[in-house]
Amino acid sequence: MKRTTLIIECACVLLLCAAGGCLSHLWKNGPLTLDIASTALIVPAIATTLFLCVSFGIPDLYAVDGLRFPLNVTLPVVYGATLVLTMILISRVGPSIVKVSSRLEAINVWANGWVLATTILAGVVCLSVLGFLERDRAS
Repeated sequence: MKRTTLIIECACVLLLCAAGGCLSHLWKNGPLTLDIASTALIVPAIATTLFLCVSFGIPDLYAVDGLRFPLNVTLPVVYGATLVLTMILISRVGPSIVKVSSRLEAINVWANGWVLATTILAGVVCLSVLGFLERDRAS
């Protein structure tokens, strides 16, 4: 039960980090409308679902039973990889020679290296703080 709670807690934190990084980038670089935001946030929503499936399918990923050093770095990296994978799969719906449709143009924010790096770094920081708070509560 503790591992299930840890998996869901980490997935929610990483989803919030991705959403915050994406929306702040879109707000800074152009008009942020509900249509653009909802299209761009499809990628983290699907990536979080995929991350949960991977986490429940490979329970040894959480072998330390707590948010300790390896997890607070490796989990955001795995989540970042699922973000990139999801963005690539969604944007390549048709033949590779065809351009991404204008309705899905907002998902290209995840092709930006700065947004991905910010999301991963925010995930590392948030999971580190969460692990510190967990250790502090236990003692």
